Order: sequence, then C-alpha cells, then structure tokens
Amino acid sequence: MNEPHAETDPSSIREDHDLIAEETIADSGKDSDAEDALGSQELDFDYVDLMLDGDLKAQVNYSFVKAVAKAFDEKVRLLEDAEEKVNGDEGEESFAEVAVPEIEAMAQAVTEGCVDFGKIHFWESCETAEIAWEESKDEEGNVVSRAPYGNPHEEPQEGNRILANLEKIAGWLREVHKTHEEKGMGWVSPYGCPEDGQHAYDRRATCIAELDGIVEKVKGNVDL
Repeated sequence: MNEPHAETDPSSIREDHDLIAEETIADSGKDSDAEDALGSQELDFDYVDLMLDGDLKAQVNYSFVKAVAKAFDEKVRLLEDAEEKVNGDEGEESFAEVAVPEIEAMAQAVTEGCVDFGKIHFWESCETAEIAWEESKDEEGNVVSRAPYGNPHEEPQEGNRILANLEKIAGWLREVHKTHEEKGMGWVSPYGCPEDGQHAYDRRATCIAELDGIVEKVKGNVDL
C-alpha cells in the first residue's frame, strides 16, 4: 500500500487548532484522573489528524471530509436498513427491484452532486492506521508521559465508510442494471415502453461507469 507518511512531533497535535499536549502525570495519586482524561482525548482525533499536524489547510479540509462522511453514511445506512427489511420479508421482489428510485437517486447525488468525491484521498476515505500510545515511565515503573503515534493496519478498515459506501452504491446500481436486463427494457417504464427503458438503461450504465471512476480515483489518491 502506498500510504503517505509524515514526520510528526507527537507533542504538537492539533485538535480544532488547539494543541493536544503530551500527557504528564504529576504524581501517582493523579494516575486515575489522568487516565480518564487521556481516554477521552483518544476519541477526539484520529490517525489522519495526527498525520496532518502542522498543515492547517489540510486539517480544515479533513474536517470537511469528516462532515461529508457522516452525512453520507447516514443516508446509506437508511438504504441498508431498508435492504435488511426487504430481505427479511422473503418476498418475491429483491431490494434492487423495490428500491430503484432510491438507489438511482443516491448514485446520481454522488456523481452529479455538489461534492467531488473523486478528490477525496484514500487515507481520508477509510482507516489505514489507528492511534496508539507510547509510554514513558520513571524508575519506579510509573507512567509519567504518553505520546500518540500511528499504528498502521495490515489491511485498511472501513473507518468513516466513504470508500465502502461508494462501493456499496455501485454494487446496488449494478444489481438494478442486471435486473433491468433480465426483465427487459420496458421494465422501468411506467408504460412498459422499451424505448423509455432503453434511455434509462443507458443513463444508468453511464452512472455506473462514473461511480467506478470515482472509486478508482479515491483508491489512487494517496499523496498528501
């Protein structure tokens, strides 16, 4: 994996432009409180925040990416819930058949919407590493400081699910396309018109190609 690496001073991590200082424990009586405080900090930033330390433009951009990822994931999960319900009902129709408008609308929002998903970096679209902590101890074995660093995954995890959701939508759209082929061109036309169905089929084929292109761009966008 061509994952970007950046030299980072662990004592200067920024969270919303505030310095996350290296935790120092004054005495053994404060160990518990320090551990609790550190535990909450571990949830406030991720490996990408750590990697982008010192690059304010990239940090601001990544905050936008995280906001997009959250909104995107909420919409996809609605469709996943619907898919689970349809599959659980064991009816004659598949999810691809009953949710054609929703699947196509989601795909078109990705390919034609206000967000250029193709500009998102691979390491912004999934989790390539996790935060780990390096401890320093005194002569008595007490932890006196802890500093964060990035611990790479052997295989990327879903993380914020941007990449996973893009691939999920492309998969759903392919299922719709396959069903259209099986049922004939007039399937999606309210009048059973093959010509109307062919137009819809061609537009969907273009959308699938665009989705595939976006996924490949994200996977190939590994530079800082």
